[in-house]
This record gives sequence, C-alpha cells and structure tokens, in this order.
Amino acid sequence: MNKNQQEQLDHLKSMVSQSAVDFLNKFCEYLANQNPKYNWVGIYVLRNGKLFLESFKGKPTIHTEINLGDGLCSMAILKNSIINEPDVNSNSEYLACSLETKSELVIPIRMKDRPIGEIDIDSDTKNAFTHKDEDFLSEAAKTIEFFVAHLSDINDIKA
Repeated sequence: MNKNQQEQLDHLKSMVSQSAVDFLNKFCEYLANQNPKYNWVGIYVLRNGKLFLESFKGKPTIHTEINLGDGLCSMAILKNSIINEPDVNSNSEYLACSLETKSELVIPIRMKDRPIGEIDIDSDTKNAFTHKDEDFLSEAAKTIEFFVAHLSDINDIKA
C-alpha cells in the first residue's frame, strides 16, 4: 500500500469513528428521553484495559475514564453481567457521579460473548430499574454492538 492509499484508509477509519460517536450520542439522547427515570445515560467503551466514556446524555461526569476494578461499571465488565444497584448509597463499590443519583443499571455490550463496552444508566430514584429495563436494554445493547466494537479493542477479541 502506498502513502496515498494509507492516508485514504486513515481518513475512512476516521469517518467511521465520527459516525459511531454521532450514532451513540443519538442513542443516549433517545433513551434518556424515553424514560423519566433515566436521568443519565452513557456508553462506556473498553479500550486498553479501561472504560472510556464515549457518549452520554445528562450532567457531565468526572468519570470519563474508569480503571477495571473501580466501581460498578468495572464490575459489570469483569463479571460480564448486568449490575442493577437499587440503592447506590448502600454499595461501597459505587463511584459517585452525582449526589442526586440513587440507583444505577449497567448493561454489558458484547461481541462474541465478551464485553466490549456498556450502557450505564443512573436514576435519581431508588429502586428505579426492573427486570423489564434489564431485558430491554440488553436488546438495545445488541443494536449498538457494531458501533461500540469499532471504538473498542475489537482486535483483541478472539472467537
């Protein structure tokens, strides 16, 4: 491949990344607008052994980068399972983003059954999330798998 072709390929990859982030921003906004209990909706992407906040709807957070081993978001990745915390104040693993947050739901986004990111939803209501929320958001996670995969360490995921 010559230099011009490499530059073209790099440009195409950049376009896909921009499109992925744009789509995820719209996804977060849509979810936040659909349920009044979804006070903060974010998408974290797993890269280089850390979770990076790619898109969100709600108040800004200081937790734009989370080390694996820190917080409920990390726990969802390490356990590759849904975390539904009805009362964040009773869980010492919770990383406080907002004093208003009372409950949190974290849904892994998977590729080949391995977590590559997650949907993180905070609510200002205790016990806000039901099994119906878990089921719905698990299905929603499948719809954004491609976009998250593009932004994650997809090359590190083995079949």
